[in-house]
Amino acid sequence: MTSPKNVLAVIPIRGGDKEFQKDASFLLGGKPVIGYTIDSAKRSRWINRIVVSTDSAQVASLAKSLGAETPFLRPASLSRPEAGLTEVLKHCIEYFEKEENYTPEIVVLLEVTHPLRPAGLIDEVVDILVREELDTVFVAREERHEFWTFDAKGGLVRVGEREGVREDAYLPRDAKKPLYKEMGGLATAIRTAVIRDGKRLGDRVGLVPLRDVVSLIDLHDEDGMRLAEALVQQKRNDAI
Repeated sequence: MTSPKNVLAVIPIRGGDKEFQKDASFLLGGKPVIGYTIDSAKRSRWINRIVVSTDSAQVASLAKSLGAETPFLRPASLSRPEAGLTEVLKHCIEYFEKEENYTPEIVVLLEVTHPLRPAGLIDEVVDILVREELDTVFVAREERHEFWTFDAKGGLVRVGEREGVREDAYLPRDAKKPLYKEMGGLATAIRTAVIRDGKRLGDRVGLVPLRDVVSLIDLHDEDGMRLAEALVQQKRNDAI
């Protein structure tokens, strides 16, 4: 196992993202929200380059002032809501290979809508990728509650329940096999070769389970924003 020397963090954000409802200059606790993700990347012992991929000159200028690189503005074709993150990551890699003859061995995807990452989370994701020689490792929320869905006939069934077999016994929570909700925006480490093939998930995939509720706060909705603001303010008050 050889430790990678080139680990690139990519922080994607569209200017005026309607899904996010805010842009990177939105203040959270008096600090631009993008600054939280940039600072998390800076604290990583693995990451040695931080790039913000955006179509907004304003966002690019702000990101640069906060210590990230913004060597390009994302083309319009990758700024539409339907453009996938894999395409954005591939564009970033191809740009550096063409313009700088630089190829990262690992790309770490970080999204600004998850600003409250626990210390060491990014490094843990990369550690597992390297140690277990995987293609992709992402953060996931661990759940041991009962989940339900609709089957092909429209019937309501418990997730994991065998089709046609009624299972009425509820196991104690600790006895259940956990389910995992992918939270890749917190941190996803990907081998560059996987991205070059137009994918984010390679054949060998791992995850870092997370139960910390604070870290799972998502700024895509107003409730998440209010909760994040309250927690940041509480942390500030505790430090006084």
